[in-house]
Amino acid sequence: MELIEKVQAAIERENLIPEGMPVAVGVSGGADSVALLHSLNRLGYPLAAAHLNHSLRGAAADADERFVKELCTTLGIECVTQKVDVPALAKEKGLSLEMAAREARHEFFRSLAPNLRPKTATLLIALAHHADDQLETFFLRAARGTGPSGVGGMRYFQKLGAMHLIRPMLGIRRIEISRWLEKEGIEWREDATNTDETIPRNFVRRQLLPLFGKLNDRAAENLLRTMTILRDEADRPELAARRREIRDGLIGQGVSPGFETVERVIEFAEKKNGTQFLDLEGLRLVNEYGLLSVDATSPSHFPRTERDRDVASAFPICIEEGVGILRGPWEASVSRTKVAGRAVSVRASRPGDRMSPYGLDGSKKLQDIFTDLKIPKRRRAGWPVVECGGEIIWLPGYRIARGWELSSPAEPALHLTLAR
Repeated sequence: MELIEKVQAAIERENLIPEGMPVAVGVSGGADSVALLHSLNRLGYPLAAAHLNHSLRGAAADADERFVKELCTTLGIECVTQKVDVPALAKEKGLSLEMAAREARHEFFRSLAPNLRPKTATLLIALAHHADDQLETFFLRAARGTGPSGVGGMRYFQKLGAMHLIRPMLGIRRIEISRWLEKEGIEWREDATNTDETIPRNFVRRQLLPLFGKLNDRAAENLLRTMTILRDEADRPELAARRREIRDGLIGQGVSPGFETVERVIEFAEKKNGTQFLDLEGLRLVNEYGLLSVDATSPSHFPRTERDRDVASAFPICIEEGVGILRGPWEASVSRTKVAGRAVSVRASRPGDRMSPYGLDGSKKLQDIFTDLKIPKRRRAGWPVVECGGEIIWLPGYRIARGWELSSPAEPALHLTLAR
């Protein structure tokens, strides 16, 4: 999906811009705000650009202002500019430069109402914060100390009295923005202070995030997803409860759902027209005029008993993609290629169960393995067994099955962790 399509999708999904409402776009001249201005302009929204010269970088700041004015002239967009001595404001009010700049921006935005057409009671300001800004915000707030709502990061929509701030690019990575600008041949201004690592946000951006990305190739994506969940827990408790309900229901049916799977089911459940089907990993859901159920003919690797559900509930499994090998008694790593998108689920042990332990030839009865491990008989019925494709792939507290191991620590892995 192209950048413009992602911006439009976010606007529609989050209901950010009411039909016909004018939008003031905060434009610094940097890559992010220039991309936002071009995107909203191409999408046909009624716009005005707003540029505040903070008087922080002398001639460079004045050059940024000229650049924005020339850009708006080229696009045929009204441009409102203002110059504020932020260092003097900070000294006068005893604020940090960052807080003084924020206060100056908000005051500037509030003054824009007379420049917007048509006239509205609400002042709608579009800001160019993006997904990497979210990641930086997470680490900065976590370092200072904050609650779940704080580390959830910025919102797509924020109300400040009659001023509404919207962030249509909040789900887009910085690299996507710069690549789109280069592809479209669009110029922007670089702020030299972005390389100053004495500024905490720059340090996080230039030092911490690259190291964080080395944990696994989806570390940033997974953190952004977690932040979305935290924001929804704070702002949309009904949606958060619905997610938990769907997730628990899928686990009860033998599916180990990731975030995308849960979102697919929620979207599927909202459909109200006729009878529709959704195929997941070994499970078919039926939606009959908004009523969700499991297809009676849905393929299943095994019939789930009440005991299976009890064990799955007692030992919830966390499944994450990554690299490296986990070796704790209640954590393991298996080949993502071998799993091949199939469901990985927890169930109870059954009479006659066998597995092929990694490092050993042949297969062994689970009963014999329990005996070797000196696990009391009274505990065996409730011991968790992890299965994929009808095969036991991991016996927690023991080892994974042969054929499911990783050929090297660099191979794509699924990290399995059981909560106790």
